[in-house]
Amino acid sequence: MLTFSSTPSGDLVIATPRGLWISDAAPRQPAAEKEVEPSGTLLPWESIVTAKWSADALTVVAAEEIEPQIMKRVPAIILRLRAPEDVPRVVRLRVDRSVVVSRRHAVGAGSTVLIVGRRISGQDGLRWYAVFDRDSDADDPDLRREATNLLMSTAAQSMPEL
Repeated sequence: MLTFSSTPSGDLVIATPRGLWISDAAPRQPAAEKEVEPSGTLLPWESIVTAKWSADALTVVAAEEIEPQIMKRVPAIILRLRAPEDVPRVVRLRVDRSVVVSRRHAVGAGSTVLIVGRRISGQDGLRWYAVFDRDSDADDPDLRREATNLLMSTAAQSMPEL
């Protein structure tokens, strides 16, 4: 654990080396002689597209893979934090540090895609993916093909110093 806070409803928001853990505050009854896995959501740093702090809320937008290396944003998660402490700073730092290469490209007529190479905690190399600026563009197979070609070209040309 790097830092944590809680929401007014009692959910914990924990910045870990692997990502941002958001617990489920719903009480759970442990089964007799069985360990209960903690419930919640882990957003790996490399899946977070944006994270913004404003007033008392941390707004996190993540993306999920819809086909190999093509990502689509999921609805924003808004976390109101009781006592934010270092959570906003650590989240921003971890998301920024995971990004090694980030380039926006035009695809099709009026569409854009962000090609990203990111570090993954505990793994060597980079994870490459494309995320469309307009989510509806990710549904177009021709645009996905073009984005995949751009992705392969950018990854081949980019030899970042790690």
